Amino acid sequence: MTVETKTRFVTALVVAPFVVLCFVSYKSLIGLVAAVVLLASYELLNLASQEKEKGFVKYAVAICVGFVVVYGITGAQNGLLLLSLAFVLTNVLAVLTQKNVETVWPMVVATSVSLVYVAGCLSFFFPIYLEFGAANALLNLTAVWLYDTGAYFVGMKWGRIKISKKFSPNKSLEGMIGGFLSTLAFSFLYKIVFGFVFKANVMPFTSLVIFSAVITVLDTFGDVFESALKRYFKVKDSGSVLPGHGGMLDRIDGLLFVTPVTYFLLSIGVL
Repeated sequence: MTVETKTRFVTALVVAPFVVLCFVSYKSLIGLVAAVVLLASYELLNLASQEKEKGFVKYAVAICVGFVVVYGITGAQNGLLLLSLAFVLTNVLAVLTQKNVETVWPMVVATSVSLVYVAGCLSFFFPIYLEFGAANALLNLTAVWLYDTGAYFVGMKWGRIKISKKFSPNKSLEGMIGGFLSTLAFSFLYKIVFGFVFKANVMPFTSLVIFSAVITVLDTFGDVFESALKRYFKVKDSGSVLPGHGGMLDRIDGLLFVTPVTYFLLSIGVL
């Protein structure tokens, strides 16, 4: 086991129990999502902004976090309206605070992407929790964790067929298969423990197969998307807040793609 792998394992061992406990109550979930959005949106905006624009970053981050908190407190109602209001506010500030016309468009793009991509996508945990139960919300998170873990170890050991040499050369078809099988096995075990033993509302076994396949595709391309952003900004990691994992954005890139689709599929009865 490499030093990096050991560091990743220790970080996960410390952070994971705290994160899981946040799903015990809806209020603690709001706090968790707000904290993650705070860190991830800061990382993204910090990468996108030049040194002279750093002062604006704190305002944009505050609006992203504010959107998440208000959205969560209001019971996940009027999400599109709140997101639109936050979009207007962030971009008005982006225009007003820029002294150089050349920086206006890059900052408008950066703030809009941060608001929708980070705050908007992650906030879908709220309607999943409220409409489909804490168990399904927690499964959405932990299944992604297991996919990442399975894909990482299988890809590192047997990965040969690369799926994105340009943006994420370490991603392989073998890793995707390993991640899928890991997610499927974990999801079935989760169903048995929480669904049958604790009588929690967990999606049926047939849906778990679809769910695992959805994670396999979306988590992978969520990672590729974030890797493309990092290559554009010429950085290896989005930050360093999680030793062995990089930044918060590095850790949740797949989750940002998976979560809104999970809610959509639950809503239409596919899962």
